[in-house]
Amino acid sequence: AIPADLQLLADREAIKELTAKYARCVVTGDGRGVGALYSEDGRFAAGRFDYVGRKNIQDFLESQTTPGKNMPLVTDHIIEIDGDEATCYSIMFTPWFKGKHPGFCGAYSDRLRKIEGEWYFVERSFEFFEGRPEDPENTPSRGPSFLATGQGRSRLKR
Repeated sequence: AIPADLQLLADREAIKELTAKYARCVVTGDGRGVGALYSEDGRFAAGRFDYVGRKNIQDFLESQTTPGKNMPLVTDHIIEIDGDEATCYSIMFTPWFKGKHPGFCGAYSDRLRKIEGEWYFVERSFEFFEGRPEDPENTPSRGPSFLATGQGRSRLKR
């Protein structure tokens, strides 16, 4: 058996890799591959989009992802693991979206479950951050507007 502290590290790395696989599938336009990273009962929510069930997520993302449409860069993972359940908060920035610069950024609040030794998204919620550094209301003393409004905090409950 693997010592508990080593298992915790392995699980953290597996969760980070899951988010990287997600990004790679988006970059390559593999919507079905993105959806395969969700549990059968998984939920994807972002802005006005809200889909439940792996097949529904796959169908939606297959219609939305095309190679090179955007380049999601995911960072700053905060992961909490409790057995076979976990939460992960991360920041996502895409430098372009549909050929427009700049793209957009926001935060993922994820719930995950380990099923037969593999981690899957049970719920992946994306909250768009509003405001860019060049916007007038974002002075150096205030920072981006989403920081002032408290947007981006995880809304997922355990």
